[in-house]
Amino acid sequence: MPHRALKDSAFDRLKEDRTITAAEATRNFGRLQEEVVAGPITLTHHGRARMILLSPEQYDALAGGEAPAGHGPRVDGISFALDEMEEGFVALDAEGRFATVNRVAEFYFGRSRDDLIGRDWVEALPVIGRSGMVEIIESVRAQGRPRRLSWDSVIRDGRRLELNIFPIPNARGWIGVVFSNISEVEQLGRDKAMAQGALDVLLAAQPGAALAVLDAAGQVIDWRGAAAELLGWSESEIVGEPIERTVPEDAVEQGRLWAHLAEARRKGAAAATAPRLTAAGAVVQVACATTWLAESDVFVCVMRRAE
Repeated sequence: MPHRALKDSAFDRLKEDRTITAAEATRNFGRLQEEVVAGPITLTHHGRARMILLSPEQYDALAGGEAPAGHGPRVDGISFALDEMEEGFVALDAEGRFATVNRVAEFYFGRSRDDLIGRDWVEALPVIGRSGMVEIIESVRAQGRPRRLSWDSVIRDGRRLELNIFPIPNARGWIGVVFSNISEVEQLGRDKAMAQGALDVLLAAQPGAALAVLDAAGQVIDWRGAAAELLGWSESEIVGEPIERTVPEDAVEQGRLWAHLAEARRKGAAAATAPRLTAAGAVVQVACATTWLAESDVFVCVMRRAE
């Protein structure tokens, strides 16, 4: 529907607009240059309208004056939206000069965009130029195909970046680069793998045991060993569900489960025998030894049918 900020009389001559996120705009800027002819496009960030893209003709129709003559690819036209991105973004012109630098990129490089725009990127950032990135960018420019890769940062030690390097359509020779820090994601993946290995060792030492891992809210985040055989709930049925689903209603009302978890948090570990509800609706007595892992704030429950 038409924007209130635009004069109705002028806007009546334009087609209805549509919305697109800032991230989508970055990835598809060339396509947007073609589609904006059909009508204004609103750029959003987290659902909030940030700016509106207009074609020169639409701009003239709003009595806003003529667009500058002889301008190059209009990447700077979405600079405000680019600054709302969580990723870094730079655009290099056909001569390898910085044409656009968003705020995340400014922070990462430790240089202002005013200091970078218009400068040859290799001369402005020689440490990156010597890292082999020149060859990668030039291969993307020559082949006209995007490339994704992971890259150890040569500016900030210990950081690993995910890069998306792509030709900017309808801007011959221009290159866009979107990058994000994936160091923490990769570290979390390694931590998770180590934790999974520790759980496997724990189960191997206790054959026949069932194991459930709960988050701080009591939601099941892992279900393995003999858990499916013990209570009848498959992993797909119970992971992501509250553990209270396996507790009889009267026990839930009495708060026994939460008292048990509170004790484990307070002491580091707790043991109890309590009724549990199977997937078939039967009630069985289960011995549960629960350990609280403070660093990740999860509960590891080793369960067996009570004798």
